[in-house]
Amino acid sequence: MTQEKKYQITAISDALTDIIIELDDESIRKLGLKKGVSIVIDDAMFERFRNVIDKDKMVVSPGGSPTNVIYGASNLGLKCAFLGCVGNDDFGYDYINNLRENNIDTYISIKKGDSGRCFTFISPDGQRSFGIDFGITKLLYPYEILHSLIRDSEYLHFSAYEFRGNNPINEATGYAIEQARKYGTKISFDLGDSGVILQAKDQLKEKLFNEKIDILFANENEAEALCGNREFESLLQYSKLVIVKLGSEGSIAYTPDGSVKEDAYKVEQVKDTNGAGDNFQAGFFYGLHKKLPLNTCLKIGNFLASNIIKRIGAQSQVKIEGIEYII
Repeated sequence: MTQEKKYQITAISDALTDIIIELDDESIRKLGLKKGVSIVIDDAMFERFRNVIDKDKMVVSPGGSPTNVIYGASNLGLKCAFLGCVGNDDFGYDYINNLRENNIDTYISIKKGDSGRCFTFISPDGQRSFGIDFGITKLLYPYEILHSLIRDSEYLHFSAYEFRGNNPINEATGYAIEQARKYGTKISFDLGDSGVILQAKDQLKEKLFNEKIDILFANENEAEALCGNREFESLLQYSKLVIVKLGSEGSIAYTPDGSVKEDAYKVEQVKDTNGAGDNFQAGFFYGLHKKLPLNTCLKIGNFLASNIIKRIGAQSQVKIEGIEYII
């Protein structure tokens, strides 16, 4: 009998603190941002951001796509761990403490410098635009990847964001992938951002897709950026299981044996789409861990995604036991 591993999910992520601000469309346009797209900000743009930020109205929480996933998974009762790098400032220590308070074990490197920040601007239609100051969050090195942690995890989860640019975290993530394959830990990957996919496609094929991974998550734009068309089942060349998030149309799972689709839950008023995909993935992981049918895994994911977009912020504080019995 195979012994259950200590962690259901270990995530590697840019340790970015989300600073969430609601803005009107005109203000977002003046900042030079595009909806649904993330850009790296320079000092001049940061000054423009400061002029529109109302500190009394902003929401601050630990972010990064894989971080949001394990935050949601922990709320459902899965045991999760985090690998990343923060600075020796208040943002860094708050990041660590917030994860620990949510029962997530942290294997975090603390380095001298500023922690990463992601300014998330929410427009009136619920769409989001991102301006990112990475600080030192990319300075995670291969020697900081713990073999025992990877070995004792059911899934290693990360996103394309960790491959953005040419930084130590690229190599660290690649090294973690090698260790996961060595120890039989399953590999889960989120395409994350269509722009990043187009920039990092060659690197991903070299470091990640040289062998099939276990789960590939994407939304429609990201899936199209990787495969070059809308024949999404072709992504099975990269992964044993492909999950495409369809927004208001629900979600679909592709397997070598065919596809399964589940409709979305209806939402009357969308407040913030940030974190919808991440919370979907948290629910899907829960269903997989419980060995539930694929359609139920999709349904749980759709339910969590529909609930997170009714509020501001990518993370819920609500802990749910036995979610499959209440949806």
